[in-house]
Amino acid sequence: MSKREVQLAELSLLMEALCEERLTPAEQMRLEEIVLSDPEAMQFYLNYSHLHGTLHWDQAQGAEEAIPEASPVSETELTVTPRSASPGRRKYLVPGLTTACALGLMLLVWAAWFRQPHQSVVVADPADQGESAASDNAVDARQATQKNSTRSLQIEASQHPMLQAQQSDRLKSAGKQPLVAVKPEQLPPAPVLPASASDDAIVMYINHRIQDGWKAANIEPSPFATDEEWIRRVYLDVIGRIPTTAEAEQFLKSTQPDKHQKLVQKLTSNPSYVTNWSTIWTRLLIGRTTTRDINRRALQDFLVQSFADNRPWSDIVFDLVSAEGDADTNGATNFLLAHLNNEAVPATAITTRLFLGTQIQCTQCHNHPFNDATQSQFWEINSFFKQTKVVRKKMPAKAGEKQDSQLTLVSLPQGGTTFYETRQGLMQPAYPKYAGVKVSDAPDVNRRQELAKLMTSGDDQQLARAMVNRMWAHFFGYGFTRPIDDMGYHNSPTHPELLNELGRQFVDSGYDIKQLIEWICLSDAYRLSSQFIADNESDNPEDGSTPNFSRMYVKQMTAEQLYDSLQVTANPALVVTDYTNAWNKMQKRDQWLQQFVYTHENEENDETTTFDGTITQALTMMNGSLVQNSLDVKQEGSILASVLKERNPDNRIKKLSLAALTRYPSSKELTELKRLVKERTRYLTSQNVPPQTAIQQSYQDIYWAYLNSNEFILIH
Repeated sequence: MSKREVQLAELSLLMEALCEERLTPAEQMRLEEIVLSDPEAMQFYLNYSHLHGTLHWDQAQGAEEAIPEASPVSETELTVTPRSASPGRRKYLVPGLTTACALGLMLLVWAAWFRQPHQSVVVADPADQGESAASDNAVDARQATQKNSTRSLQIEASQHPMLQAQQSDRLKSAGKQPLVAVKPEQLPPAPVLPASASDDAIVMYINHRIQDGWKAANIEPSPFATDEEWIRRVYLDVIGRIPTTAEAEQFLKSTQPDKHQKLVQKLTSNPSYVTNWSTIWTRLLIGRTTTRDINRRALQDFLVQSFADNRPWSDIVFDLVSAEGDADTNGATNFLLAHLNNEAVPATAITTRLFLGTQIQCTQCHNHPFNDATQSQFWEINSFFKQTKVVRKKMPAKAGEKQDSQLTLVSLPQGGTTFYETRQGLMQPAYPKYAGVKVSDAPDVNRRQELAKLMTSGDDQQLARAMVNRMWAHFFGYGFTRPIDDMGYHNSPTHPELLNELGRQFVDSGYDIKQLIEWICLSDAYRLSSQFIADNESDNPEDGSTPNFSRMYVKQMTAEQLYDSLQVTANPALVVTDYTNAWNKMQKRDQWLQQFVYTHENEENDETTTFDGTITQALTMMNGSLVQNSLDVKQEGSILASVLKERNPDNRIKKLSLAALTRYPSSKELTELKRLVKERTRYLTSQNVPPQTAIQQSYQDIYWAYLNSNEFILIH
């Protein structure tokens, strides 16, 4: 056996002992040493823990059968199904089965051994504070934070020159050890920016902290991206599509020194900004598939209004966590309605993961082996959802139609304790507690509202740090932690001072999402090219090394970005920006997306896509209806129709290149493509194809090749 196979076998035996809670202190130290020293071992650990939890808990499938039906009555009279006293753990699962599963698991997760790491942690649990005083202070702090007025972005472009090289020596790895094991040198603490720091100061702070990272890693940054590369990138990242030819030409011809700043502000004011970010967060909150009578339109309507009004992120999260009412009237309820099955285990896990950047799902069965996270902490968060019930109401039947029903989220005035079962089969109590703050379990206390207050209070910046980390990853492809929703002392951020300071400034801005986007997009790091240079070849997170953001990491378009971008390449005049008119288009897009989406019937309501780099995706690009629509020369106003009106072959190819790739072709590329068009046209006419048709087909082939290139589908 190879050294890696031996380590995998040892890790499997240690994980088996961990799940059976017979791990000795020495074995625990060995397990920690293996997992924390190798990202691939951490991935193995997480896959094993995930499967272990899935085997020990009831599946989410069929959970809607437990939702009672009620006649249309007042909410106070709604009937509910009481929650079972203990979790639905399968009694026949014994340590012997765990042992058998461990052997099979070695084969199941072998492929995951070579993937990127995914780690786990629970919400931090500092020293206890007074119950009522902490809750009141949290509300006051939250309200005080939201009183801050939105600042208009004012950045002097002349103060952001091209980045200078930091060091001439390149980073050398130690032997054959992965670069992720190389620790950067310690730097002096970064000065804390004052409250209400100027936007210019915040952007410069980002630049300096990122430059410090280059110096510590002994690497140099790539040069700035060209205007063509940058405008395509920022359009895709901010509004979810490539720019039209008119939008690209306007920016590329501009000679204004602050045109980058003005474009970012223009994009965050574009109606497509609202449509794009409401789509992103609808997908994060309830996935791409809609099940169990969840009203997807109502949830997205709620998000659209929130992003259109630029509501503070803390307000949006507060509404999602504390929402009550029916799925149609209050769109925010659909988030929890989608995840309150299976004893609210999915709701507990996804709430902390999405909003707090912490993964607690693996501690529902046992304590964390490497830190102080305990099984009780999972159920303390879970206890906040104890009063919440999902009720199905029967709606009056319309003439000639089947009687319909509606889901409603209700908070019942009931108190009491949440009980959970340990691995030894003992029942233990858990009381509502978040970040060291205990909340009364009395029946007159609305626990979810108290949780929402604590999560969004100005004193607790975990909400802000989690959002900053997620947004940074959206724009750069990698966050300050890997994965972005597994923050904690066991998973140190790459730039801790920058993460903490951006979190503080985000809170100080009133949780202003647009400002956060503008800070990131106007930073020097975001302006860098995606091209490697000799002095930053080691900055390649794809091989497991720590991201230093010395270049822009290449990302693949999401399925939504590809769909909307192909609409632009077909007929820019038909691009819909207004959300009201865009809903029908979005429904068609969602139907198109279903071919790539697969739902996992586990206790976390997970789903995956087969879009990225698959045969299905390749066939969609080669022969799909969207690409064929872009090749339609008969559609009035289409790209190809307007291109063929040009008499100059150079202009035709330039327009096709600009429409598909947001750049003009190089001189060599232009010469070669003109030659190919001539040869293709000559061949087709020799096959008795009419000359005009032969010319059309030749330029269709050029456009098809552009659309099927890596350059089109990648964000670079």
